[in-house]
Amino acid sequence: MIDYTQIDELRLFYLEDSWVLGVTAWPGMLAFSIEFVLRPEHKDYQTPLPGERYSYRRGELRFEGVSNLHWIGQGLPPARDASGELDYGGVDSFELNDGFYRIRGDFGEVSVQADSLRIVLTPV
Repeated sequence: MIDYTQIDELRLFYLEDSWVLGVTAWPGMLAFSIEFVLRPEHKDYQTPLPGERYSYRRGELRFEGVSNLHWIGQGLPPARDASGELDYGGVDSFELNDGFYRIRGDFGEVSVQADSLRIVLTPV
């Protein structure tokens, strides 16, 4: 089992305090829309805004070349954050095990087998 902090594409993000804003799946692709927490080593890291603990940046966690996808316990209804936007909670765990990425949180548990994963940040 490999924790997400040991995966090159994910090591500069702190997923436990990031917010899942949506999940979209279509043939060959799975995308999580996320308000990411950037670690200080990330090139886009900025000093947190007043009243915030972290440097946030929106984007997508994309799984490409998906060949197997299971989503169980599709979780709780979304909550509304302080700005009125819907969110599906945080990422409780993310690991790679036996060729499957496993992501758990309030949105449920997703196991996905994919050729690659990448993060695409929304331009500022």
